[in-house]
Amino acid sequence: MNIIKDSLSRRAFLKTAALIGLISSIIPDMLIPKRVLADAESGKKAADPKKLTPEEAMHIPKVDLPIIAEDGSLVPIIVSVNHPMEPDHYIKSIYILDDLSAIPSKGLYRFTPANGEAYISTRIKLAETTTVRAIAECNKHGKCEGSSDIKVTVGGC
Repeated sequence: MNIIKDSLSRRAFLKTAALIGLISSIIPDMLIPKRVLADAESGKKAADPKKLTPEEAMHIPKVDLPIIAEDGSLVPIIVSVNHPMEPDHYIKSIYILDDLSAIPSKGLYRFTPANGEAYISTRIKLAETTTVRAIAECNKHGKCEGSSDIKVTVGGC
């Protein structure tokens, strides 16, 4: 006990504890978004978004956003995938991302064949004009990506 008292004062202990607390709160914020984005960027994109092949049309998510959002705090979004939901071939998940946001992940939604269709209607926060991406994961064909641009006039974050 005397060794601890002699080598570490109360003031030094509090400074060290505060420094450890600060570092532990900053480091995850720096690491997590990069890991999330790296994992999500593996989606296949359409070669020509205007002319989709039948397989692309079935797997690439359609992202519906307003052209302009006057208030970025509540932006309506609809993501749908025109894919059969059969027991052996279905959409497992849809991931919504905004790469320019401080928190890029806007939602991860999981599906089973019992859902009947891969469809999401929700509201998200957007801070600035951006491209919102949706990544749909098929249990057989992997990840496919769709996106939509939106102009935000007043930030929501």
